[in-house]
Amino acid sequence: MLVLSACAQGTLAVSPGTILDGVVLAGRVINASSRNGGSSGSSRGSSTVRIPRSPSASAAAARVLNTADQYVGVKYVWGGSTPKGFDCSGFTKYVFAKNGVGLPRTSREQVRAGDGIPLDFDSMRPGDLLLFAERGEAISHVAIYVGSGRIIHASSAMGGVNYLDLDGDYGAWYVQNLVGVRRVL
Repeated sequence: MLVLSACAQGTLAVSPGTILDGVVLAGRVINASSRNGGSSGSSRGSSTVRIPRSPSASAAAARVLNTADQYVGVKYVWGGSTPKGFDCSGFTKYVFAKNGVGLPRTSREQVRAGDGIPLDFDSMRPGDLLLFAERGEAISHVAIYVGSGRIIHASSAMGGVNYLDLDGDYGAWYVQNLVGVRRVL
């Protein structure tokens, strides 16, 4: 299944380290599929990676996620950075700014914010930024990790701000194209 996602972008080359991280994650996905007989543990899912239950959100992450939740249903607007309409990076920038955390404007710039976290669901925490790129392409999407395999994001494919289960019907694209995790809280 192809899921298209778009954001307003600047320019940034993808580093060899980012590509290597993506290859490592792809290997984990393939290995997890082999060990689990291709099952993600979810009857409705199409992703093949085991997504563990996350710890509770920190106080700062809970505030960010509560803010993000207020904008569910806001329409997707390419280049949008206000509640009148968001693109993916406009949404993350706006939500974090409402909580005192400054982020660059585009997903290609946000991939350098905060601290890098391994591309491993055991390492991810609620409030982390997840960044996505198709093979050989620049970063094209960013979302906020809610925890336990869920993200909240402004999606062009889904028409606006919404939640997505990474082990659900549309999650495979995101799991396969996850190239960066940044902790900004």
